[in-house]
Amino acid sequence: MSKGEEFEAPDWVRNDSETPPITNKQKRILTISLCAVVPFCLWAGWFEFGRAQHGNWRAWVYTFEWPFFAGLSIYMWRRISRGDIPKIPRPDLDALAQEADGKNQ
Repeated sequence: MSKGEEFEAPDWVRNDSETPPITNKQKRILTISLCAVVPFCLWAGWFEFGRAQHGNWRAWVYTFEWPFFAGLSIYMWRRISRGDIPKIPRPDLDALAQEADGKNQ
């Protein structure tokens, strides 16, 4: 990028005021995904527990990691289905340009 070009933030970076509502189709897709992910994570944790009991010391970490992923997916499902979508703040382009030029030292 040359010095004369203006930096444009990507489309996935939004302002705080922009909050698109979640559609019913998106809610259904999230629910179907959750119904597939949670049982798999719980099964994988049970599988790793069996491996850990047979002497695989590293499997103890996975025994607790997989149920954690199940809980995290439930948390994110609840958050996203309520419309509380995580936002990435728009960067202050002027401050970044000044910092890049060395003026803000």
